Amino acid sequence: MKLPAGPIEWKDEYNVNISFIDEHHQKFITILNRILEISDQNFCGEKVSEIFFSLVYYAEHYLIREEIYFKEYPNFQHHQELHNEFIERITRLQQDYKNGKDNVCVEIASYLYAWFENHILKYDKEAVNYLKEKGHN
Repeated sequence: MKLPAGPIEWKDEYNVNISFIDEHHQKFITILNRILEISDQNFCGEKVSEIFFSLVYYAEHYLIREEIYFKEYPNFQHHQELHNEFIERITRLQQDYKNGKDNVCVEIASYLYAWFENHILKYDKEAVNYLKEKGHN
């Protein structure tokens, strides 16, 4: 997957109009933009621990809250599995970094960008739209 040339700007079309979800998706973009910036400027080694810290915080505080909101969604189990895979992948990338693997920042950036494109903009929107149709706020 080709990474964007510059930072990702939040667009109105990304909103799902559920405040905590939009807020956390915007925070995710902040993390993604930060890893794009440091990997582009070769600051990975100096700054990657802040990215991992932000991702762990994101997983612990946001993904669980989203799962509580999505529990009525018919594809909830699959959605939860994707969250678990996200956590496992971030853990593996962190271990790869500790083991001195090359290009970990680029791998993180690619993975997070794919997550943004495929999970946040597709799966999350689909789930929110379904729940809204069923009367959830």
